[in-house]
Amino acid sequence: MDFNDHDRIWDSLDKAHAKHPDMVLLHGGSPRGAERIAACWAESRNVPQIAFKPDWNRHAKAAPFRRNDELLSVVPAGVIVFPGSGITDNLVDKARRLGIPIWRFKDNVA
Repeated sequence: MDFNDHDRIWDSLDKAHAKHPDMVLLHGGSPRGAERIAACWAESRNVPQIAFKPDWNRHAKAAPFRRNDELLSVVPAGVIVFPGSGITDNLVDKARRLGIPIWRFKDNVA
């Protein structure tokens, strides 16, 4: 199930941007849900963004997990996590192991 609360997503990203004015938004490039809403936010705010899309042809079912590895390889300053799936949980686990700060949306802190 996609998370689609536009106002709350934009508010969280605005808070993160206020704390990190030089931020670059990294996301999974999904055409729907929180990732798409975040991409629209970045376009609206002129925040640079990089989409890390899963390579389904190359990695099949492992594609989103490999995408998580690729995204984390750039060592982001932090990860804002919106409600998601096991793939999201995988991203959180890997980020935590790398010592990358995680802000869960439910904490309403960015």
